Amino acid sequence: MTSVTKLFKKGIIMIRFNVAGKKVLVTMASVCLSVTATFPVSIGATVSTNQAAQAAQAQAAVQYMTSNPQPAALPKVNTAPVTTQAPVATQAAPAVPAETAAAPKAVTVDLIIFAGQSNMSGNGGNAALAPVVPVGQGYEYRPASSPNALYPLVEPFGRNERGYISDLPQYQNGSLVSSFVTTYFSKTGVPVVAVPATRGGTESGYWANEKTKADLLSRFIKAKSYLEKNNFTVRHKYLVFLQGESDAVKGIKAADYKNDLTSAFQPLFANGLEQVFLITPGYALDGLYSYNDVVDAQIDLCTSSDLFTIGSTLLHKLPPEGYLADAVHYNQKGLNAVGSNAGANVAAYAGGGQ
Repeated sequence: MTSVTKLFKKGIIMIRFNVAGKKVLVTMASVCLSVTATFPVSIGATVSTNQAAQAAQAQAAVQYMTSNPQPAALPKVNTAPVTTQAPVATQAAPAVPAETAAAPKAVTVDLIIFAGQSNMSGNGGNAALAPVVPVGQGYEYRPASSPNALYPLVEPFGRNERGYISDLPQYQNGSLVSSFVTTYFSKTGVPVVAVPATRGGTESGYWANEKTKADLLSRFIKAKSYLEKNNFTVRHKYLVFLQGESDAVKGIKAADYKNDLTSAFQPLFANGLEQVFLITPGYALDGLYSYNDVVDAQIDLCTSSDLFTIGSTLLHKLPPEGYLADAVHYNQKGLNAVGSNAGANVAAYAGGGQ
């Protein structure tokens, strides 16, 4: 029997089919139609009989999630601020009386926090293979390490940020953010001010604890304040979240996961955040883990709440072969693909340009 579930959320429709033992997810935005996932019913079904290889993969994954080595000596990148003021036009203009002189036109931007665990950090990425963000299309704001400046948005995004919600430098090697921003700008014409907030191996309970919520709220308020004081007009305020693998591995209950996410972002919603977009997890190599239960919980949350929307399900379509850097981390090819897909979907939600 074939069953169909439609999830409609402000211009984005996701249709979920169960056909002959396979799941198909189709995402439609107001400007596009894309098949975003085709995958076996059991995402975590074991496809390899090589027990030694699986044991090695499991050991590597556990070691990553539980170890906390000292940061390696990595070269710093992107250390020169682009400006401490809004990038307004500076060409000479005819002198006019002071009482009629117009103030510089404010620059319209969208403020987006990129949060989550290691795949949002870009653990398996490669900055050299990420798209280059053209000047004026995107900026990085670092509320903890450099709150009085904007920086060009280059990869590895987030490596120079610090604070409680901050991954170790060696785990930030190239993210999905550049791909997201270039696609988003191409659809909206609005630059993105991107704020990093990632920590590898984190469960939903980490995001719902009071210390994390306070840090995340501080990042959001600092970003808004900086932009408002420096002649920017903030059009939209969003958060893009890629997380859930650690919860799936530990077998979290759907109700607990949804409650944690609702709690995690409540302070942001109370201070002006408009929407959280969830990027659902994909696969682990050789069926090492199944993320099905968390994916289902995320879809249910986006169906039942006006504050959460599916940003992308593309990771369900990408096969592990060719898109994973190791057992659980996506390589830059995979990150570029999901970043672009999410950028297009969020842009469709946000609407046109300035």
